[in-house]
This record gives sequence, C-alpha cells and structure tokens, in this order.
Amino acid sequence: MQDKKSRKLSFHKLIPNMITLTAMAAGMTAIKFAIVSKWEEAVIAIVISAFLDAFDGAAARLLKAQSKLGAELDSLSDFVCFGVAPALVTFLWATHDAGRFGWIMALIFMMAVALRLARFNVAKEEEAADDPLSKYFTGVPSPVGAGLALLPMIVSFQVDQGVNPEAYAIISQPYVVGFWLVILSAMMVSHIPTFSSKQIRVPQKMSVPALAIFGIMIAGLINEPWPTLTLMGVVYLLSMLWSVRHYAEKKKSLAQGVKDPDDLDHDD
Repeated sequence: MQDKKSRKLSFHKLIPNMITLTAMAAGMTAIKFAIVSKWEEAVIAIVISAFLDAFDGAAARLLKAQSKLGAELDSLSDFVCFGVAPALVTFLWATHDAGRFGWIMALIFMMAVALRLARFNVAKEEEAADDPLSKYFTGVPSPVGAGLALLPMIVSFQVDQGVNPEAYAIISQPYVVGFWLVILSAMMVSHIPTFSSKQIRVPQKMSVPALAIFGIMIAGLINEPWPTLTLMGVVYLLSMLWSVRHYAEKKKSLAQGVKDPDDLDHDD
C-alpha cells in the first residue's frame, strides 16, 4: 500500500508536460490553418508554441518536476512545432509552386531540425556543468529557426499586393523561400556559436527597465505583430555576428587562463 502511495505524483508536477502538450497542439493547429490558407493564424499558432516551449522548461525547474519523460516529450514537441509545422506551412504557402524542388526544401528543413534536436540532446548529456562555453548554443535553436523560416511570410503580410505587387512577388517567390529554408537548415546544423538564455543576467537595478522592455515587446506583438516579429528576427540575425565574436574572445581568454569578466560575481 505504501509503494502505491509513493508512486503518486502531485498535480503540479504534471503542469510542465501539460504546457508541452499544449505547445504541440498549437504546432499541429498551425498545419490545419495552413491547409485552409489561413496564413496569419498559422504563424500565430507557431509563435504561441514557441512561447509555450520557452516556459515549459522554466516551469519544470521552478516546480522541481524535471523528468526523462518531460525531456523526451519536449524534444518530440519541438520537432512537430518547429520542424514539421514550419516546413509544411511554407510549402503550402509558396514552395509547392516549385514542384519537386519545393518539397525537397521542406524535407531538408525538417531533417535539419531533427538533426539539431538530436545533437542538442546528446550534447546536453555530455557537457560539463562547469564548462563556460556550454552556455552557448551550437547553431541556431529550432524555435528561432522556425520563426526565421516564416520571416518571408511575415514580411509579405506587411506588403500590399495592390500597391507593391513586384515586392510581394519577390518575397513569396518559391525559389527565394526555398533557398532561404536551405540557408536556415545549414545555420541550424552548423557549429556557429549563438547566445542562449543562460547568458542573460539582469542586474537588480535594471530589473524594472528589463520588465518595461518586455512589456513593450508584448504590446508590440499584440498591436503590431508582424513588424514586431520582423524586428525580432532581424535583431537575432544581427546578434549572431556579436555571438561569434564574443565566443571567440571568451575561448581565447580561457586558453590563456584569463578569468572571463562574465563569470565574475557582481554585487547588484
């Protein structure tokens, strides 16, 4: 009787997995919207899944509900939401007009996400907890890759076909979108160092401004979602240049035995 009681889980331990399942449902719903040509709703569904994906891990750590089941479920959800869904949405929106080439591009993107997730899972098990360089991602994370894959579609929402038909035609051109998917696929499976949330340190005195910036971002997503998402994508692409330089400098300082200022404790 005691054994059965010990196997029972508190309800709050299931909350992170519930968030993950909701994210997976949002990813599948994006495909459903794309099938009926509701492109804006499809993008919003994938954005929602990305936000949920960002919070399920944090919820698991906060509630001390980490588990192997949750880790596997999160990886499967990421594959559906950020691999299968963006590949199919972009295929149905534009690249299907390129025939076999368009489908090949969708497959390449989907497989790149699968390879990236597999590599991430293996690296997470093998990395040393005290390795300063483990705070960087290797390649573009799959949620970001999914968002960037949808960037041509997001930009097209801001172009009036009646006013600028040429611009719209270029943005939605199947070979342009397909080539962009190939570039992103290479970026996801590459060894380019990119910043991770582990490196975000907000001094206590900057907590209010940081929350204000977050509030502005949320307000932008609610009131002007497409320009805001476009800006976020462009900022991330530009930040990759900084992350490569920052990683090189940090690696060099570690090789020389110099303490990295980022690892020093500060009284905030």
